[in-house]
Amino acid sequence: MKKAKIILLTGQSNAVGVGHCQYLPAYFSDEKIAEYMRGYENIPINYYSHDKHSDGFVKTGLNCAELTKNTFGPEVGIAEIINQKHTGEQYCIVKCAYGGTSLWHDWISPLGEAAYNPASHDDAQVPENYRDFGWRYNEMCKVLTESIALLEQEGYEPEIVAWCWMQGEADACEEQHVPHYERRYAALLADLRQGFAKYFADDCTFVDAGISQIWPFYVQINDIKRAYAAKTPNSIYLDTIGAGLTTHKEPQPEPDIYHYDAGSTIQLGHLFAKHI
Repeated sequence: MKKAKIILLTGQSNAVGVGHCQYLPAYFSDEKIAEYMRGYENIPINYYSHDKHSDGFVKTGLNCAELTKNTFGPEVGIAEIINQKHTGEQYCIVKCAYGGTSLWHDWISPLGEAAYNPASHDDAQVPENYRDFGWRYNEMCKVLTESIALLEQEGYEPEIVAWCWMQGEADACEEQHVPHYERRYAALLADLRQGFAKYFADDCTFVDAGISQIWPFYVQINDIKRAYAAKTPNSIYLDTIGAGLTTHKEPQPEPDIYHYDAGSTIQLGHLFAKHI
């Protein structure tokens, strides 16, 4: 049975992608933009991104982001490099991302929630919507389960070979979130690996992108990510700041400083793909 190698792409808005298609000519040739517009049919994507979802696998290309915006995410750069590096192998992307979501609330997994004890922290209180904790984690599991089933129906043996994580900005806005990030972060990885143990490759790589310096507690969050990668096998920390990714150029005349510019969105995908 032929393997279908899954790249899981998850996180918040910079995983969704706010790279504006109209600015691509500032970074790439007409030929390369045409390639992005055609998309990569041999590297399909199943995505759930805000109000837009593919309802199954489609070719990876521009506009796999939000319905009302002419934008794209790092999946385009991932597909471009995988298309170059891994001819003859079946790769696919499963993307589940949603802007403004935190590990404190939205992505918290069962192990993280079970260990959450607000009474032990003076500054922590149980939110009114506590019952909604982990809704993005649950959605990710749902989309991944559906994707695996679709691949098995097509006669493939699904195998998760990489997990790309672009998240932390929301948690870096709240000082009380920071001390809990490391434990919940480890719990998230443990829960997903346990829940999908049958499908995780032994050498599956967890590739985690650092957040930009616009966020109040970015240093602390990035330090947690970097330390985890340093002590955990098959884990990679992407230094997006050191790589020169930018957030201050687009759109004009009022740049959106919270999200990566078009060229940097593609570059983020390249950085992810480098380690797959």
